[in-house]
Amino acid sequence: MYNNESLHSFVFPLFSSIDPKYIKESIQQVLTNCYNTVDQVVSKENITWDTLYYPLMIAENELQRTWSPIVHLNSVKHNLELRKVYEESLLLISEYKNWINQHYGLYQSYQLLQNGDSYQQLSIVQKKVINNVLCNFRLSGVDLSLKQKKRYIYITSRLSQLSLSYANNVFDATLGWSKLITEKKELSGIPEGSLENARLEAQAYGKKGWLFTLQYPSYSSVLLYCDTQVLREELYWAFNTRASDQGPNKGRWDNTIIMDEILALRHELAQMLGFNNYLEKSLMKRMIQNPEQAFNFLANLSTQICHNEYKEFLEIQNFAKTQYSCTSLNPWDLAYYREKRKQYLFSITPEELRYYFPEKTVLHGMFLVVNRIYGIFIKERYDVETWHPDVRFFDIFDDENKWMGGFYLDLYLREDKREGAWMDELVSMMYRQDDISQKPIAYLTCNFGRLDNKTSSCLLTHNDVITLFHEFGHVLHHVMTRIDVPEISGINGVPWDTVELPSQLMEKFCWEPDVLRLISAHYQTKEPLSDYIINNLLKTKTYQSSSYLLRQVIYGLFDLRIHYEYFLGKQGNALKVFNEVVKQISTHHFPKNWERFPHSFVHIFSDGYGAGYYSYLWADMLASNVWYRFKKSGTLNPKIGKLFLNKIIALGGVIDLRKCLIEFCEHAVTVESMLRYYDLPIPADNHLLT
Repeated sequence: MYNNESLHSFVFPLFSSIDPKYIKESIQQVLTNCYNTVDQVVSKENITWDTLYYPLMIAENELQRTWSPIVHLNSVKHNLELRKVYEESLLLISEYKNWINQHYGLYQSYQLLQNGDSYQQLSIVQKKVINNVLCNFRLSGVDLSLKQKKRYIYITSRLSQLSLSYANNVFDATLGWSKLITEKKELSGIPEGSLENARLEAQAYGKKGWLFTLQYPSYSSVLLYCDTQVLREELYWAFNTRASDQGPNKGRWDNTIIMDEILALRHELAQMLGFNNYLEKSLMKRMIQNPEQAFNFLANLSTQICHNEYKEFLEIQNFAKTQYSCTSLNPWDLAYYREKRKQYLFSITPEELRYYFPEKTVLHGMFLVVNRIYGIFIKERYDVETWHPDVRFFDIFDDENKWMGGFYLDLYLREDKREGAWMDELVSMMYRQDDISQKPIAYLTCNFGRLDNKTSSCLLTHNDVITLFHEFGHVLHHVMTRIDVPEISGINGVPWDTVELPSQLMEKFCWEPDVLRLISAHYQTKEPLSDYIINNLLKTKTYQSSSYLLRQVIYGLFDLRIHYEYFLGKQGNALKVFNEVVKQISTHHFPKNWERFPHSFVHIFSDGYGAGYYSYLWADMLASNVWYRFKKSGTLNPKIGKLFLNKIIALGGVIDLRKCLIEFCEHAVTVESMLRYYDLPIPADNHLLT
């Protein structure tokens, strides 16, 4: 049934053969080929797509195939030896990227191609690629003076180093603190599964008791459930002072100076290219086109939810006072009492729900969902080498059983693994003139805590399920593409503030009764979630939703402001601006003077979301509009699923996404759908929502 020639001809990385001693040499070899290819293509007299772009595409794809597994291992199998050679190799790649992005001869060749007779014969995809390449040249300073180019190269190389240092500091600070508890009574309230994880963690270090760390599954189990306030406070303090001048490891992995330099260099870079600030530069490739629109989007959203958010806080405050005699809510109390009230209102405990979401059942159900919507099939393959025994590989086939690509699945928390969840690409879809097509392959990475060995499968929380669906949405976006040029294939080439659209959409399926029945089965009885539990779970969807949304608004506004209002030489500005934004918007929570959230905000200082964190809310707004189009036709309706796949997901960076979304949703895209989704008041002045 799944006999595809391209499936068997694809060459996968041999992760066990990647020796740090030889990484730099391998990178140098593949870069030499890239340099030589550039020299060859600019020497051609007859400039066509096949003589100019195609050879470079093949050379840079080889670089991607070589470098991607190394980047990935540095995130999921991190050690100091690999870190060192990774950083050295990254400098070589940055040097090449700067060289090619400012190669005036290559730039002229692309201009000649665009203005030549053969341009009109190119496909829409090829024309889009050429336009993107020329835009990238200009945004990389190809027209700068020689002196400015040297400065530009220094800045981009330095920013690459600083972003890496920032992320390393957060990684080290997260692993650099732990707390051993020897008296179980101090852990009252924490679910048994989380306690077992903590016991196994202590056992791994030859200790008796329960070891808690700042890795999120461990940290959140204390903040959400632990009845011992002093323990919640201690973990909150350690977590919210990571990589800073405060906390238990103050000054050891301090990101203060790094943040200052990142912001200064980003601002200088933007001004060098003719922009007033880094935010303007960042928005050049977004759906939102100017700073005013970005600020207005968040400000209007804030206006719609602030009143509701304060109401939610008063409800928690009153509940804590009447039920637990708590007269003063500290930051480390809020999540705890939110969770207590949720259990009180909806009779749902995290442990009870977890028993219904064994990993195998969730995966099987998730694959059934996308099969029904998009007509695709997902099948595990066992002969693909991985970097850890727990990692699995899955092939994706279309409705004609043709292999479309695949993904690695790495679900579990490990000490040598970067925190969080993400999708990254091994390779993109790419055509070749020798008829050996390249299919897209992705990495899907999470950090779920493994439970005790009483169960045959890892048990997930409902939040874990949402996270898995989210990252799987990115995988589908990458693999389901029909564009065979990596520049604009899959997640590449789409406006960055819309890249979260497919993932935010997938999250919403986790709240559908039909889907919940597909992805649930009690690990012992095999019974799916009952209607009673589903009804109670659905009530939690909008529970404290304003608090969540306002937190995202704060993060987004903080990010916009530090990249828009930069003042030269102003040290410590990031923390100052963050505290200002919180005081301006928050109705009740003001950070303690020792809190240092910006120091571990990896998304904007290291992960590519700088001057673009608003994208999560913007994409959620788009996804809410798309979602109601799905709801209108039936959530698992294959007709509407195929329409979304064929008109939006599969076409990536080629389409006018704004126009396509309006056509798909059958109305103007507005914030109203998002407010409706979260059960928030919709203002009468509707034009503000467009």
